[in-house]
Amino acid sequence: MEWGDIVEEYTIENMTLWLICLKGLSEGVIDEMYRLCGSERRKKADRIRQGEKRRQSICAGYLVYLLKQRFAVAEEPVLSEEGKPVFQGHPEVYFNISHSGDYVVLAFGSRELGVDIERVRRAGLKTARRFFTGEEYEYLLETQEGERDDAFFRIWTGKEAVVKAAGCGLSVSPERFCVLGEEVELEGKRYELRRRRFVMGEQTVWICAAQLMEG
Repeated sequence: MEWGDIVEEYTIENMTLWLICLKGLSEGVIDEMYRLCGSERRKKADRIRQGEKRRQSICAGYLVYLLKQRFAVAEEPVLSEEGKPVFQGHPEVYFNISHSGDYVVLAFGSRELGVDIERVRRAGLKTARRFFTGEEYEYLLETQEGERDDAFFRIWTGKEAVVKAAGCGLSVSPERFCVLGEEVELEGKRYELRRRRFVMGEQTVWICAAQLMEG
């Protein structure tokens, strides 16, 4: 199995994204990915009964395997106090994982980062009113109705990516910071946002990676 046949690679500034589309992957390929996953990832996958989520977990584990190969890391990642996956012996390798539907993405770079991927579906204005800033909500309302779902997930992935980069989880309300621009300040730190929008067949996918800015 050649990883280049399965994983698409994108370079964004000083970050790299690896993207897998699960659609069309045979069970034989999934089984081979499972074999290459670390022991803890295999145990995690074994506990998942739902087929799609299990395949997502295995693909995530496979991307971590590739990352370990890229940086000659022998250890398995663990969760930090902030809930972020880290290599304790290789703190210089920053990475983050996200999945949605048929897609799994891993982002890595040389500074703290977070990534989120979402397939575009029906946007919820009630959700936006609760979690978006006033500026973001007004932006959404002013967007043409046919483009509103797309705009919603452009914003949503930005918020998720920043929260994951900061490692603050639910301790920070997403309506406290705005992601309409390409830079965000949160908890005294500044993050740069890098977005990609993919149209794959009849499905649109948004990916946003947020990385801690230097200085």
